[in-house]
Amino acid sequence: TSNYQAQVNQGYGKDEAISLWFKVVYVPIDRIMGEIINVFPAKLKDLSADPYDDELMATFCEFIEKSQKKLKKIKDVYQSLKTPLEAKHFSLSLYQCFSELQDGINEWERYTAGYVENYLHDGNEMLRKAKKKRLLLKKEKIIF
Repeated sequence: TSNYQAQVNQGYGKDEAISLWFKVVYVPIDRIMGEIINVFPAKLKDLSADPYDDELMATFCEFIEKSQKKLKKIKDVYQSLKTPLEAKHFSLSLYQCFSELQDGINEWERYTAGYVENYLHDGNEMLRKAKKKRLLLKKEKIIF
């Protein structure tokens, strides 16, 4: 953070500021989102064996709780640096991606409270959108 601010204050070029923002903000966020998105299908498959099994549900709830903590970390990282003006659109897309992921996890949490299938379905759809948006971000990053 201080390194980034020092570069901005010392008048480093926009390319250096963008490069540093990607390194300090985007890369860690992308990695954490991947930890959630890539693990979810296996967790859901495990739960689908018997959603009324207390042990399976406890494992799924633990995954949701860990994911919530990871999303808190994402928010902290996202807010840790001011986005360079040239990367504002990309930054907004990144925010929308992890917001979609957060909404999906909230839906899964609602599912665990009452076994209402719609919450699980909606959460899965939100995850699908977040995964798609994450892939688009990876492609868009190449432009920078």
